[in-house]
Amino acid sequence: MKSLFALILALTSAPYPLLKPVPQAVAPVKDLNTLIDGVDKAFASMKDFQAKFIQISKNPVNQSQQDEGLLYLTRDKKMRMDYNPPNEQQWVSNGKTLYTYVPANHQVTQDQVKDSMVEQFPMMFLLGRSGLRKEFKEVVLLKVKPLFEGDQVLQLTPNRKSQEIERIEIEVNPRTNLIDRMMILNTDKSSTDFAFLDIAINSNIPASKFEFTPPPGIRVIQGAGSK
Repeated sequence: MKSLFALILALTSAPYPLLKPVPQAVAPVKDLNTLIDGVDKAFASMKDFQAKFIQISKNPVNQSQQDEGLLYLTRDKKMRMDYNPPNEQQWVSNGKTLYTYVPANHQVTQDQVKDSMVEQFPMMFLLGRSGLRKEFKEVVLLKVKPLFEGDQVLQLTPNRKSQEIERIEIEVNPRTNLIDRMMILNTDKSSTDFAFLDIAINSNIPASKFEFTPPPGIRVIQGAGSK
């Protein structure tokens, strides 16, 4: 079981992207095509995904913020991200509507879910997609030290030219073909780094997990995606 403390230490104690490795069971080394095929097969049969996460966000001038929480995803574009205090917030989508609730702001933003939102929430690449070779114009196996010892790192270049995302890097566990880490590198030199712990798949997450009712007295506003 991966140590939460060890992950936080590794993510915050060394310059990005070469971070201190987190020990885990020895995994076989795979070539690029075998690794891609394994990831595609694993996610093609996956109905849902849940995990604890640690998120390190860096802005263009390299200032960083650390957050932790729980992530839930389903193949039909349902999503929930619960961020722990002190930066408490919730992102909840039933596949049609996305609710963003930040208790400190005393309001909820409501947006329609669109295909373009995949760029805003790249974790959606994890489920319900058509495979790495079709989704990305280039997939490269990087020879860099992973955060999770034994993992292998793939660099993904989006098919469509994005105004925000320059590339995505994923750390793949060759034994399970699951993604332990996802790094989104943006065109403005900002980045978001997710490390996933206690991953569970096909656990039949209840539909109620993706329902959201604004707390009493909280203002609901329409986001730009709903206009």
